[in-house]
Amino acid sequence: MKWFLFLLAALLLSSPPTNQEDGRVVFEKTVHDFGDFKIDDGPKTHTFSFTNKWDKPVVIQRVISSCGCAAPEWTRHPVASGAKGEVIVTFNNDIGPYPFDKSLSVYFAGIQRPYILRIRGIVHRKPVSVAQTHPIVMGPLRLKKQNLDLGQIRQGLTKTDSIEIINTSKRPVFLKAKSNHLNLLVHSSSGRIDPGEKSFLIYTVDTRKEQMWGDVLFHANLIINNKENPLHVVTVKASVKMNPEGMSASDKRNAPIPQMNKSAFNFATTKSGSDIQADFILYNKGKTRLVVYKIDTEHPDIQVQMKQEIAPANHTPITVRIPGRVTRECGEVIYTISLTTNAPSRPTIHVLIYGSIE
Repeated sequence: MKWFLFLLAALLLSSPPTNQEDGRVVFEKTVHDFGDFKIDDGPKTHTFSFTNKWDKPVVIQRVISSCGCAAPEWTRHPVASGAKGEVIVTFNNDIGPYPFDKSLSVYFAGIQRPYILRIRGIVHRKPVSVAQTHPIVMGPLRLKKQNLDLGQIRQGLTKTDSIEIINTSKRPVFLKAKSNHLNLLVHSSSGRIDPGEKSFLIYTVDTRKEQMWGDVLFHANLIINNKENPLHVVTVKASVKMNPEGMSASDKRNAPIPQMNKSAFNFATTKSGSDIQADFILYNKGKTRLVVYKIDTEHPDIQVQMKQEIAPANHTPITVRIPGRVTRECGEVIYTISLTTNAPSRPTIHVLIYGSIE
């Protein structure tokens, strides 16, 4: 039961804003994947290069690593407008076999928020097969996973990540990618992948193309040797939230402030296949209109009834109905409803319905 309550608490907390680049300094990449390697391979080093797009020199004040195992070095002198600088990180690889994902916060003088760089990989004690590290098979190619999650993105910004691909055949493979939506940009780091070589599928969600809110799901077809196969598809998931950057102090003071009468509903032990209903109230304690841009449920059959615009000093009831075809799973369950709002203080509201089904 402790894990269940811990999960409830975690879901009720809104995630902090993700630091994003503002265009004054542009890194060639912000994530580097070292892939799979062994402990006795020794330290791993990567250089993140950036270009100063500002109209004056920039200086890196400091770089803070999330772990002592990732030691940073960086360009110490001022980087002139249009010139390049570097952040070099060395992963010590001396802790043990485990997957790692470490971050570096890069602080520039005159730029309030840090730029976030990430290194990741998987350390093994013994050699492992490609089939173990890259279990997804798409013709001559193998991938680590097929469902890719970019996490939160602020509206009006972009976010990029990549996934490693290996050519396990004895012939070169020519790879292209075709997205199903203009907000998803996908390409291969190298159009040709020789036998046994690795490449990366680089994917970007660009919220500037078409405005979308809440949970979004895209897919891309991998075109291998100029042939399309409906099974050669990767999905990209993200959660688009409002962007408070650029709001004036006055806008923030007068912004809507959402407040729930309760954020969770614990239903009594219920028989499998029974309907469940939960009622909540959402208040707007702010000075301007509260807008719920998007309502996301983890199951398409869950119904949510509410007004999606609430005037200041007003409220709306929320009724959630979970039909019996959803409640067939027995045991402790939790259903999450996510509301994406225009409130800078709470851009996401999680409503939880939980209990036991027998």
